[in-house]
Amino acid sequence: MIEYSDGWLPLIVIVAGIIVNLVLDLILRERAREWVTSVTIFILVATSFAVIYSKGSATTDFFRYETFYSTFSLIGLLSSLLVVIVAWKEYRHELDLGVFYSLLLLANAGGMVVASSNNFIPLYLGYELVSITTYAMVAFRKRTRSGAEASLKIFLLGALSSAIIVYGLSMYYGATGTFAMNAPALPSSESLQFAAIALIAAGSGFKIGLVPFHFWIADVYSGASSSMVTFLAASSKKMAFAFVFQLFFVGMHSWSSSWSLLFAGLAALSMLLGNIAAVMQNNVMRILAYSTIAQAGYIVIGVAAYGATANSSIQQAAIAGILIHVIAHVLMKGAVLIATFVVIDNFGSSDIDKFKGLFHKHPVFASTLAIGLFSLMGIPPTLGFTGKFFLFYSAVFADLIWLAVIGVIGSAISIYYYGRIMRIMTEKPDENTGEVRVFLPILILLILLSILTLILSVFSEQIVEVATSIASEFP
Repeated sequence: MIEYSDGWLPLIVIVAGIIVNLVLDLILRERAREWVTSVTIFILVATSFAVIYSKGSATTDFFRYETFYSTFSLIGLLSSLLVVIVAWKEYRHELDLGVFYSLLLLANAGGMVVASSNNFIPLYLGYELVSITTYAMVAFRKRTRSGAEASLKIFLLGALSSAIIVYGLSMYYGATGTFAMNAPALPSSESLQFAAIALIAAGSGFKIGLVPFHFWIADVYSGASSSMVTFLAASSKKMAFAFVFQLFFVGMHSWSSSWSLLFAGLAALSMLLGNIAAVMQNNVMRILAYSTIAQAGYIVIGVAAYGATANSSIQQAAIAGILIHVIAHVLMKGAVLIATFVVIDNFGSSDIDKFKGLFHKHPVFASTLAIGLFSLMGIPPTLGFTGKFFLFYSAVFADLIWLAVIGVIGSAISIYYYGRIMRIMTEKPDENTGEVRVFLPILILLILLSILTLILSVFSEQIVEVATSIASEFP
C-alpha cells in the first residue's frame, strides 16, 4: 500500500495548479491569458520549493526522494519557465492557453515521478505521463498543417517506442522475476538479459533522440510551435534523460558491462551523423534539430563511461559531465531556440539568410545568440565547454579513448555550422531586410540565459558536489 509522505507535496501543488488553470480558462475565456500565465509561473516556483522541502522524505519500495530526485525535478520545473514565457508571447490569440499550461504542469508531475521512482512500474507510468502530454502539446496549435503532421509523427513513433520499452521490461521481469530495480538475475537468464537491454535501449533511444532512432526530431522541430520546441529541447528531453539514468544507472546497474558498449556505439553514431547532417542544412531550425541529436550523443558519453568502469572517481566525473551538460543544454539551447523564434516572428522563416546582419540590426540580441552558439560549440569559458571537458575526461579514463576522440571530432565539425550562422550575422544587412523587433521580456530572458551560461561555468565545482552526492545514491 502506498502511504502519504512529504514527497507527495510537489504533486499536490501541481494538481492544484492544473485545477485552477482549467477553472480560470473556463470562466474567464478571453481574459484568462494573463491569469493562467501568472498562476503557472507561481505553481512552477512553488513546486520547486516543495521539491526542496520534500528531499529526504522516507524511501519506500516505490519511491525515493534523494539528490537525484530534487536535481532533475528542479531542472524540469525551472526549464518549463522558458516554455511559459515563449507560450505567453506566441499564443496571444489562443483561447485555451490554460489547457496548454495544464498539460505542461502535468508533464512536470510525470517528470517528478520518474526522478523519484524506486521501481520500474512507477518509473514507466511517470514517463508515459510525460509522453502523452507531450503528444497533446505538440498538437495544441490545431489550425496548422505542419503542427498536425508533427504531432502525428511524434505520436506514432512515440507509441512504438513505448511498446518496445514495455516489451523490454517484460524481458527484465523474465530475467529477474520482479520489477524491483537492480534485482539479481535468475540462473540461465542471459538471453533474457540481453533482450531486455537491447529493447529498452532502443525504446529509450527514441525518447532522447539518438541515432538511429532520431528520424522524428527534424520534422517535429520544423513543424511544431515555438513553445513546444522549447519544451522538447529544454524540459522534456531532460525528463527523458532522467528516465534513462533511472533505467540503467539504478535499474540495471549490475548489467553495466553489457549496456555500456551499446551506449558508446549509439553516442558515437549520434555525434557523427548529427553533426554531419547539420552541416548540410540551410534552415536554422533543422540545424538545431540535428545538433540536438549530436548533443544527446555527448551526454550519452557519460552513460557509457559510467557503465564501463568500477572506479568511483571516474563515475563521479561522468555524472558531473552529464549534469553540467544537461544544465548547459537547457541554457544554451534554450537561448538559441528562443532567438531563432524571434527571427521567425520578424521575417516569417528560419532560413539562414534571414540571420544576415543581425549584429548590425540589434547588437544585444545578436550577442545573446552568439554566446549560446559558442556554448554549443564547447568554447571556453562557457558552461558547454565545462560539460564536454568532464564527459571526455570520464571517457578517456574509462578506457573509451576512441569515444572521446569521436566527441572531439564532432565538436570540431559543429564549429563549421555554428560559425556559419555567426558569420552571416556579422555581414552587412541587405537594403530590403527590415529591422528586428524583440519583445522586451524575451530580450531580458535571453540576456539572463547568456549570463548564466557564462557564470555557471565558474561555479561548476558546486555542480560537481551535487554530482558526487548523486553518485553515492546509485548502487
